[in-house]
Amino acid sequence: MEQIAPYPYTDVCRDDILRMIPADGAILGSIGCGTAASEAVLVAKGRIVHGVDVSEGAIRIARGRLTTARVFDVNNGQPFARDSLDGLILADVLEHMPAAWDALRSFAECVRIGGWVVISVPNMLYLEALYHLIWRRDWPEKDTGIFDRTHIQFMTPRRLTRWCVAAGLETAKSYCRYDPNGPRRRRASRLLDRVTCGLLHDFCMYQIQVCCRRVR
Repeated sequence: MEQIAPYPYTDVCRDDILRMIPADGAILGSIGCGTAASEAVLVAKGRIVHGVDVSEGAIRIARGRLTTARVFDVNNGQPFARDSLDGLILADVLEHMPAAWDALRSFAECVRIGGWVVISVPNMLYLEALYHLIWRRDWPEKDTGIFDRTHIQFMTPRRLTRWCVAAGLETAKSYCRYDPNGPRRRRASRLLDRVTCGLLHDFCMYQIQVCCRRVR
């Protein structure tokens, strides 16, 4: 895994993102593509993927993996033309953006009606996050993960659902994403989810991950 200074995120393919990608759609976009390690798998399967990111270092690598890749600050406009995409990947992007609800509406307009949008965001209801917030009365600042120091949105399942509805998106499928930071933590959160019959499901998820369809 390569790390690009000052870009903090590792160059690794994320199977949790790839599992959410629908089989339909030839022309795809990825906002915050990073080095595009995951999107490269889609290109290898014959799909057209256009990526944007704020990191020049990451984009230098992504250019060799995607159909096109360019530096673009998504806080300054719409990165793709309206109705130009069959699908869009938003992998841990929205939590970094001011007025992200408005940004999601703008991003969704880049996808044709009936197309899909895959979204992943950190779950601030996760038990570890609540432990720090309620018990320790603190919020750590780290380079990556739920406590990434660059996060400015407090994400919960209901909040994301509300944003999606306002953006003209309808949730087609939700995915379980237990703690990826070691098998013991992952097993513990999965077990808690099962023994409580899903009553604590929202507190056991490390990330909120959904695949939506644009309906309007």
